[in-house]
Amino acid sequence: MNFTALSQPLLKQENDKIKAELKTKLNDTTRVLKLQKLSLYYVTKVGEERVDMDSSYVFAKQAELISDKIRFYKGKWMSHILYSQIYREGGNPFKGKRELKKVFEIARKNNIFWLEGEAYRELTNYYSLDSEIGERIKVVEKAYQAFKKGGSKKQIADILLYYGGHYFFMGDFKAALQKFNEAKAMYESIGSNNNQTLYSQLAETYSKLGLYTEAVKFGLLSIEIGEQNKDVYYMTEDYTNLALTYYKMENYELALKYHQKSFDGSLKLYSEFLPFYNASYIIKDLLKLGRKKEAKHFLDTKVKDLKVKDARDLIWLQICYIAVYDDLGWYKLADKYCNKLIELQKENKTLLPVISNLEINDNIVNHLFKTKNYQLATEYLDRNKKLGASIKDINMIINSHRMVFKLDSASGDYISAIANLKKYQKAKDSIFNDVKFYQISDLQIKYETAKKDKNIQLLTNESELQKVKIKNDKVVKLIAGLVLILVLIITALIFRSYKNKKESNKQLQISKSRIEKKNKILQNVVKEKEWLLKEVHHRVKNNLQVVMSLLNTQSVYLKEESAVNAIKDSQNRINSMSLIHQRLYQSEGLSCIKMPEYIKELISYLKDSYNTNHSFVVDVEYIEMHVAQAIPIGLILNEAITNAIKYAFTDEKKGKITISLKHFQGDSFLLEIADNGVGIEGEIDIEKYDSFGMKLMEGLSKDLNGKFSITSSNGLKVSVIFVYDYAFTVK
Repeated sequence: MNFTALSQPLLKQENDKIKAELKTKLNDTTRVLKLQKLSLYYVTKVGEERVDMDSSYVFAKQAELISDKIRFYKGKWMSHILYSQIYREGGNPFKGKRELKKVFEIARKNNIFWLEGEAYRELTNYYSLDSEIGERIKVVEKAYQAFKKGGSKKQIADILLYYGGHYFFMGDFKAALQKFNEAKAMYESIGSNNNQTLYSQLAETYSKLGLYTEAVKFGLLSIEIGEQNKDVYYMTEDYTNLALTYYKMENYELALKYHQKSFDGSLKLYSEFLPFYNASYIIKDLLKLGRKKEAKHFLDTKVKDLKVKDARDLIWLQICYIAVYDDLGWYKLADKYCNKLIELQKENKTLLPVISNLEINDNIVNHLFKTKNYQLATEYLDRNKKLGASIKDINMIINSHRMVFKLDSASGDYISAIANLKKYQKAKDSIFNDVKFYQISDLQIKYETAKKDKNIQLLTNESELQKVKIKNDKVVKLIAGLVLILVLIITALIFRSYKNKKESNKQLQISKSRIEKKNKILQNVVKEKEWLLKEVHHRVKNNLQVVMSLLNTQSVYLKEESAVNAIKDSQNRINSMSLIHQRLYQSEGLSCIKMPEYIKELISYLKDSYNTNHSFVVDVEYIEMHVAQAIPIGLILNEAITNAIKYAFTDEKKGKITISLKHFQGDSFLLEIADNGVGIEGEIDIEKYDSFGMKLMEGLSKDLNGKFSITSSNGLKVSVIFVYDYAFTVK
């Protein structure tokens, strides 16, 4: 597992964007912040290349110099923290701590708590994640307390996410989940709901606790953000975690899908993502699905072609061989790779994290069980019990009890087998109870929240009623006084209205005359608009005809038949649009097309164009469509009918082509173009066809927000189901 909560490199796209912005005119403060972001990108970039450290230092130094010039103290202070990171990552911790000491002195002297928090966060990286994890957590707690005193909500949320990552690394998944959920609530309070790292950590933590539904939910959220950002680094890890969750859920189809995505991503990245590790799980997924031949083929082609970079790659390569050969029953051959795996594990024991040793031991035990080497299998199971307990991985513990039960049963030690079966069942019940407890707690929180909101609403309603009552009392008192005043006013108004009646009639007559003049002007404007729209459609139609003529002229000079055919196809497509604009300027309506007439005219043109004697059956409901929908439909019809004429009938027999456009269901319509020709053999996969016409029809269907499909049975049928847009046709 990559410790994503402890290492959050910026995206390359963001880095490129910042470089472009620095070439523009920016104020000095903004320039400092941009330079520091660039410095952070290179210092946190995967891998510890000297050139990256040099680049990071250059940008940090530029930021510091500008900060000194404009007396931007925050920029100056953060430069020291960047220097600490650069020196530490570059292998000079002494210099790094010296820079960090400056930050602590400034923060404590001036009571700048947020700066002290940032210094503590950087200080954690000077302690080992393995032997000094306890010290790291103490420093993280100090950073958290400092941020609580003077940090922003964003800084508090970030340190909570960082905090939870440490508990996860220790194997205390419940404590990690608590911190992650606190971070999530804090992010949501500031409107930040797009945190890939948080969702990734939540997904992996829920998976470790056996809460697979929640794990899948947050895993998919993390992947969605990663795919939007095109962030291969994090997506690869998220694909792996989601695939492992599906594997634990025994949904091997989805596990295979995401392991394949992770495998493809790992080939583009550093060896930390272990392409061999993902390959081993692809093989296991295929074997679980009973697809032995595919697993063997994958091993013999994809896996064998991978370049081995280090001992870890060799370890997972052996596991790939063991999994395939064991499933095929080739145990002696599998033994060879198992022995090699045991040697590699011994040689690299100190380099492998606990979780890797657990998985390696698990693979060794599975092989030893199949070869009935129960004694050695028991030794490795005992190792896994200790390792699993140390990191509190419930799935590993359950699997350990299950394997011990199987070994004891196979070797005849039934008393021990029963004892381990009980432990296995107890561990499974523990997961079940945790799931139920989480679900009940979640429901309770939702219930209490709803109840609280309801009480608040009731109190609000009572307060409003009280205000209304007070207001009504005031109104009653006011009415009594106003009635007398109104009587006097009405009397005066009656007299005044009589006096002004003649003047009003005169003004009304003048207003009436003005309105009539304006109406005439508006009518002329409407007529002029309609004339202009007709003229636009007419000119568009003429321009399309000019383009068709140019294409026709061009085709005269072409020798290759394929090029001439391509020109002719383009002419047909242009004509399908030209007919629409021709109908628009010839009709009263300026935006809607009568589809039955248009489709018959289009068919007539294509028949003449290809000089065909095939019969056409047209079944089109009377409907008018806006030009925005009519043009894509016309182009789809053109492509489908042209393809039918050109390719459906290989002999001289007269064929039949059926065109249908009917109401389907709800607001949907179904467009079908079918022929009784030769069709297409085999399964039709639209994505595999390298055809411009096919891609065009599919793309036009998407423009209609429609569903595009092709079926082959007694000929070929092209279908598009789309939603009819009534908004366009409102007159």
